[in-house]
Amino acid sequence: MTVKPKQEASVVVPAAETGIALRTPEVIAAEIRSIDDQARQYVLRSAIEIGNRLHEAKALVAHGEWAKWLSDNVNYSQSSANNFMKVASEFGNSQALASLNYSQAVALLSLPVEEREQFVEENNAAEMSSRELAAAIKEKKELEKRIAEEQERARAAEEQAAAAKTARELVSKNLDEAFAEKRALDDQLAAVQAELEKAQKAGDSKEMAKLKAEIRKAEKNKSEQETKVSELQKQLDDVKAEAEREVAERLQQREQELAEQAAKEKQALQEQLDKMNQQLARSNNEQFLKAKIHIEQIVKDGDALVKAIAAVAEQAEQNKLKTAATKVIDQLRSLL
Repeated sequence: MTVKPKQEASVVVPAAETGIALRTPEVIAAEIRSIDDQARQYVLRSAIEIGNRLHEAKALVAHGEWAKWLSDNVNYSQSSANNFMKVASEFGNSQALASLNYSQAVALLSLPVEEREQFVEENNAAEMSSRELAAAIKEKKELEKRIAEEQERARAAEEQAAAAKTARELVSKNLDEAFAEKRALDDQLAAVQAELEKAQKAGDSKEMAKLKAEIRKAEKNKSEQETKVSELQKQLDDVKAEAEREVAERLQQREQELAEQAAKEKQALQEQLDKMNQQLARSNNEQFLKAKIHIEQIVKDGDALVKAIAAVAEQAEQNKLKTAATKVIDQLRSLL
């Protein structure tokens, strides 16, 4: 009887001895982020379901008992319950907002309904932290506020310009009338002086006395009119100077505002660029970490495969399995 030589047991190489450091903090962090994303999605779906049931319950609870019912039955404040109900009402049927988490959804409640989906798409809100989203919403509202303030300033400037124009036109009209009256007084004085000369030649003392009185009166009227003309001219010059000063001040103020706004926008753009670079670096790192996770799984499966092959009793079957496993390894090596 021929005795077959005893086969040596296959040596199983533990995963820890492969030389691949797999359970690094980065790998664990990637797993945590993946689980966290799934959890946040689940939380949002749960929040919508809670909000739907709160709507249902509120319709059944007696008027004035809602706060007590919340406290006694679900331990929610009215503000928390309101958030759940708003999220359910305003996000429950939106596919575009389905990728958000609960905190992001609550933050977006401060935006008008018709603006939310566009805001989420334009700002990639699903990838933002709650703090980043709140900052983006705040920035949007501040921009809208600045636009409204700018429109109000433009309206006020138009009204002010219109009022200044009306004032200039009124003063200019009064000045024209004063000039016309002054010319009429000059003509009147010249005519009286001509009559006085005739009276002097005729030796008519009575007429001369009368005309001299009229001349004194005309000269007084002329002097008063000249004073009025001078005052109106000064008033017109002051109105024009005030208008020019206001325009210069508005321009200076606007230039300062634009400079400050440009500085803020430059800072915001730099922060956005830094964030994009961080996201790019993180994205590249994520791909690396995903590859390491797959390697870890291959090593685990390989360890299990070696143990399974070693447990096969028939040597021929073991050899077939080893050959097949070697082919798979060679194919994987060729792909790399």
